[in-house]
Amino acid sequence: MGRAKTIATVLLAALLALAGCAGAGDREPSAGTDRPADGASGPAGPASQTEKEAVSPKEAERLLAAFPTLEPPAGKRAERPVELVLFADFKCPHCKDFETTVFPRLKAQWIESGQARLVYVPLPVLGGDAVSAARAALFVFDQKPEAFWAYAEKLYAAQRPVQEAWATPARLAELAEAADPAIDQEAVMEAAQRDDPRIEDAFRLARAWGVEGVPALLVAGKAVDPFDLNAIRTAVEASRSR
Repeated sequence: MGRAKTIATVLLAALLALAGCAGAGDREPSAGTDRPADGASGPAGPASQTEKEAVSPKEAERLLAAFPTLEPPAGKRAERPVELVLFADFKCPHCKDFETTVFPRLKAQWIESGQARLVYVPLPVLGGDAVSAARAALFVFDQKPEAFWAYAEKLYAAQRPVQEAWATPARLAELAEAADPAIDQEAVMEAAQRDDPRIEDAFRLARAWGVEGVPALLVAGKAVDPFDLNAIRTAVEASRSR
């Protein structure tokens, strides 16, 4: 039994290493009932397994407005900064790689220079306690928007092997306090266990835009390789020239 479990763990790790956190089509969220509309094939209902869900530009704008947004500095903001949309799961090791290797450079080159703004959409494709982490992060954003980014950094730094259910309400509350002592730990614990309609909205947007795994980055509505800075640069420049 132990040997079988070990083999399964190794295989899971290998699959994640090869394909990224692309479990959107074969897992149901098990931490509460935040879930997509009926008929979706798992939480994200990826385009490869189910029809894309139609979301109008106006509706997408409304949904995105409820998620954390990193804006350019007021004095450097372009007249129309390019919109970047990042889908990520706090338990996904590839999302952690993006957070530590790409995000700082993306922020410095395009957001702090005023060329772009970034909307962060938590997409817990791994289900289980990944859903709890997404709920807690959105709660922190609601309480203190500027604390969200520090909290996201703490979550990724605390990441454990993907098969471990480490994002417990108590642990999520501890990390929130570490990010900002003013955040109420008890309230974070409660939020981690409470449905948040934005989780379903995140999966709805993912279905509409053909997101099949995380991290996923859209530049002005077009998907680009999130780890290819040259591709990101090309997409940003193309959007700004239009």
